[in-house]
Amino acid sequence: MNTTPHHSGPVPGPTPANPYAGPAFPQAGTPGPAAPYPMMPRKAPWWQREGVVSKLLVLTGGAITLIGVVMLLVIAAQAGLLSPQLRVAGGALLSVLLVAGGMRIHSRPGGTIGGVALAGTGIAGLFIVTVAITSFYEWIPALGGLALAGAVAAAAGALAVRWRSELLAICVTVAVAALAPVLTEGVTVSLVWFMVILQAAGLVPERLRNWHFLGLVRTVPAVFVAVAYAAEVQSIASLPAVLTVVALAVVTLVLSTGQDDELHSAAFVVGALPVFVQLTYLDRPAALITGGALAVALAAIAVVLRSLGVWRRGAVGAVAICVGMQACFTFTHGSWLPVLLLVPGLVVTAAAVSTRSLLATVAGVFLGVVGGAAYIGFADPASLASSGLADANLSFATMVGGLLLAAWAVVLAPALVRSELKVPLTMAATGAGVVGLYGATAAIISFGSSVGATQGFHSAHLGVTVVWVSVAMSLMALGLRFPRYAAAYLAGGLTLAGCAIAKLFLFDLQEMGGATRAATFIVVGLVLLFAGSRYAQAFARMRGEVRGERRPMEALGQH
Repeated sequence: MNTTPHHSGPVPGPTPANPYAGPAFPQAGTPGPAAPYPMMPRKAPWWQREGVVSKLLVLTGGAITLIGVVMLLVIAAQAGLLSPQLRVAGGALLSVLLVAGGMRIHSRPGGTIGGVALAGTGIAGLFIVTVAITSFYEWIPALGGLALAGAVAAAAGALAVRWRSELLAICVTVAVAALAPVLTEGVTVSLVWFMVILQAAGLVPERLRNWHFLGLVRTVPAVFVAVAYAAEVQSIASLPAVLTVVALAVVTLVLSTGQDDELHSAAFVVGALPVFVQLTYLDRPAALITGGALAVALAAIAVVLRSLGVWRRGAVGAVAICVGMQACFTFTHGSWLPVLLLVPGLVVTAAAVSTRSLLATVAGVFLGVVGGAAYIGFADPASLASSGLADANLSFATMVGGLLLAAWAVVLAPALVRSELKVPLTMAATGAGVVGLYGATAAIISFGSSVGATQGFHSAHLGVTVVWVSVAMSLMALGLRFPRYAAAYLAGGLTLAGCAIAKLFLFDLQEMGGATRAATFIVVGLVLLFAGSRYAQAFARMRGEVRGERRPMEALGQH
């Protein structure tokens, strides 16, 4: 019996292959589908971020409240409303209640922002009340008011440290700085010292908590008030307050720790601004003494305290240079100005040689360049070449300036070579040599012209030519002593000797009188004869020593 099933229809064929289908198994080297990029969470609008709205509300409320306190103390007094005692008592009571409420709210969950705002408003109100009873009502002496303000500021700093809230300290500082001038009726000496106390009070909290922004915030109000007061008084009366502001800026820069050296440096530079205004209103001796002493002190800090870092030391050094230059320009604009500029340049550059400090080198070069440029303004090449201009422009001041310029050039080359700048010796020596030779030339001609008028001018040029030839021969001798730099020394010596001979024929022969002209030619000729003979002997001696060293070596080679 047949059990095989019987199909009545046609048998279906095989399923056709899909021409668009991929391989059944992944092939080697075939990249898979790219993973989708993760969706970045959408950034919430600024008003929906945590604490933004509450901060705006409480800060605005605090500002309006303080304005109301000021209106209670001043405008109500002008309108004759209430008695002064009630106005002051009301402002003080409200401030105390705000501080108490802030401390209570701060201890509760989520009460940080509100507590800081309430306490800051209350403390600022107490400070404003203190300013009012000192300057507006004049109930207590200035020293008593300053002491009371210092106590309030110290309490604010202590509370900010306890709560670790830089915002509290900043808010109190900004509020008092903005509203205190209303109570003092403008810029007065009491307002200056109130701002100084506010500046000093933030030093300890900033040091303890390593805050960065408080230093700049507490410095700016004191600087603005000190500058305005110095410009209004225009006398030495504002000098103590100005120096106190600068001293606090220096102490802040030295004692502040942590990062943000750029911000601390900027705060120091801002804190030093009042001294520049003050120097312009001092007498010339007072300006020179004050600016010079401050510049020396700042320069010592920049050189000695290397732990401050590059930014802070650079800021201190830059302020020191600017203060010193301001003092010099205030003291004089005459021919002694280059002397005042070259003296610190010489001292700083000489210190750079021993310390190898990049900061000292840059400062010394800057002062020397500025002093040299000022010196050329008085002892210009035209004055050195004309007896009439020399009599009019050259003096003992230009003689001293030329000597200082030459001395600065002497220490300039080793300072550039030994510092981190690593200037090549040939380049440094060439530049310093040109500057030093110009200074020595100007000093000699200034001395001759000041002592002997036209005849002294001619005699000085005789000395200049002799000095040039002597320096040229010395350079050539150094080339024999130091073979490593023989080519440079020889080139410099020959160039300078050529310049001296050219000066002898092109200038001395035309400008000098008969006796001086003859003496110049005789002296220069004798110097060249003597130097040439000594150079030949030294050269022969050097070659003999070299040959003497080679002969034993050749004998050893033969054996």
